[in-house]
Amino acid sequence: MLNQGVILSAKNISKKYYKHKALLNQNAKNENEFWALKNISFELHKGQILGIIGQNGAGKSTLLKILSEIIPPTDGSIEYEGSILSILDIGTGFHPDLSGYDNIFLNSAILGTKKKDLLEKIPELVAFSGIGEFINEPVKNYSNGMYLRLALSIALFTNNTILLLDEVISVGDAEFQNRAMKKIKELVAEGRSCIMISHDLPSIISLCDSCLFMDKGEIAFFGKSKKVVEDYLDKVNSNITNSHKVIVDHPKCRFKNIEMNKTVFPINEKILISISYEKKVEEDIDIVLNIRNYTSLVMSDCAIYREGYVPQKTKPGIYETTCQIPANLFNTGTFFIDLIFGDKVSSLLTIKSAVKFNVQFPEWEKNKKWTEAEEGTPFRPICDWVTVKQES
Repeated sequence: MLNQGVILSAKNISKKYYKHKALLNQNAKNENEFWALKNISFELHKGQILGIIGQNGAGKSTLLKILSEIIPPTDGSIEYEGSILSILDIGTGFHPDLSGYDNIFLNSAILGTKKKDLLEKIPELVAFSGIGEFINEPVKNYSNGMYLRLALSIALFTNNTILLLDEVISVGDAEFQNRAMKKIKELVAEGRSCIMISHDLPSIISLCDSCLFMDKGEIAFFGKSKKVVEDYLDKVNSNITNSHKVIVDHPKCRFKNIEMNKTVFPINEKILISISYEKKVEEDIDIVLNIRNYTSLVMSDCAIYREGYVPQKTKPGIYETTCQIPANLFNTGTFFIDLIFGDKVSSLLTIKSAVKFNVQFPEWEKNKKWTEAEEGTPFRPICDWVTVKQES
């Protein structure tokens, strides 16, 4: 019996496989067991989008196959209401010699949609896919993008209660991806539910209410999508510190080191960055500082980004450049610094994720009411506010 508002419940799902040689040697079975999943438990609520993230081999697709009843679990149980549509291999069931129009009916039937329910949706489905006048052409003549757009469009216009999506949100160009994400949000607003696997972390944050981070067949983190994505990337980037000393060389310059005075800064404290490098030529070498959070670039700066900047041709030698980021600029969160060394023509050296730092609330602010729903937007400068009484 499902709890109120829950549409799918997975309890202690585990899946065991045996390595090939274990099948030949019965005595070696225990030594060659491989648990793809271990005690996975979660609930999916009506009108919810649940994201699943993790590195390749974490067990994400295995879990969706079990939820789809393609393979059985070794242990555990699944309970759900309504019908499940799993889109694990998009376009499965298309006939290459049939037109896109005919494949809509063929594929929809495979996915469980009745013809009478489909007929009224055909014009909207075709328009959504963006196939246009090519809808009557054999799909074997379609580009890969057209093929995948039509397949995903068909899947999103079915009447299933629960959608299971495995790496399909990146189908098509940016315009189609935006349409697909909007359509998924509309379906969820109507009461459908969705479980989505994706390596596109910004889409996970944008679309999903909650998220599972799976690691080696187990749930490592579960919670709000943004927090889980940050925990996942913290684990992935755990080797990045507040200094980077791997020498990167170029005929015109050589990067030696970047250091920060510490790794954790209160919002109201300045951030100091020191960069050591060698100039090998008597011409300008400019340093661009790119700062990004987990999902995107949030700031870029260089000494030449100033009105009235005058180039200074200094002699070859070892130099140290410091950059001071003002206090009360960044909001709370984790940030990474990329360095680009360049001349006036091109980039010479790029050092990705050179250092990492974290910005936190100062002690006096940690328990304030306004921090409870903190979403970690990149900036939070102190703006000038003035209130003037206009009339009594």
